[in-house]
Amino acid sequence: MFCNIGSMRYVVERLEEAQDEQAFQAAISILMDHMKKIGMDSKYLLNVEKRAYYLSNEYSDKDTKAKMSEAKKRVIQYINEIISVDDKSALLLDVLENFYLFLENLIERKPHKRGGIQTEQLENLKIKNEYDVQHLLYAYLKPLYPMARPEVSEDTGYGTVRTDIQLDPGNIIEVKCTRKGMALKKLVEEIEADMVHYSAGSIYFFIYDKEKIIENSVIFKRIYEEKMKDKQIHIIIHQPKIL
Repeated sequence: MFCNIGSMRYVVERLEEAQDEQAFQAAISILMDHMKKIGMDSKYLLNVEKRAYYLSNEYSDKDTKAKMSEAKKRVIQYINEIISVDDKSALLLDVLENFYLFLENLIERKPHKRGGIQTEQLENLKIKNEYDVQHLLYAYLKPLYPMARPEVSEDTGYGTVRTDIQLDPGNIIEVKCTRKGMALKKLVEEIEADMVHYSAGSIYFFIYDKEKIIENSVIFKRIYEEKMKDKQIHIIIHQPKIL
């Protein structure tokens, strides 16, 4: 979700060390500046401001300090929640990026000669379309994400859309598989439509570029991951060697 999350933890440590109002306000200022620097959306900054707010009691330093301590707890809890979400997102991205290692070991690695699975059987396993990718990807993810569900329908208010794989209501995976004769424009149109239609805050586009129609995956990822401001868009591209 965000870059340089480790530095966020350092800023939180500074916040935890704050023992008086002056130190607390200084730590909040550093936190806000850092959040802006790493490109966090303004809604996160607003949420920090709300949690950091408290009324000082001019007649009681003890009461003021207690209120400040509660505000500090609220801010720290919120930032830790953001960090936790980011860690989970990073793990999922690693898992999705390593999908081809799973395919290589499943299909290209020769089975033991004494096993029941024969090389000829594995050679017959071919990915032909999006449904094949979805089937394999779901099986690959299910042990790590037991609550994952395939093909979950969602009522958008103006029609029904169906998620390929739903990890939870806020995190979904949309599978794309390029085919012969498919233009890059068609792939882009599908991705842009899905970005708008799904309500999930994080959408992972898993693109199995079977026909290698994406010439520069780095630029493609950068363009479409930055396409929307109110959702986290992730682009994962696999261009197979054999399948």
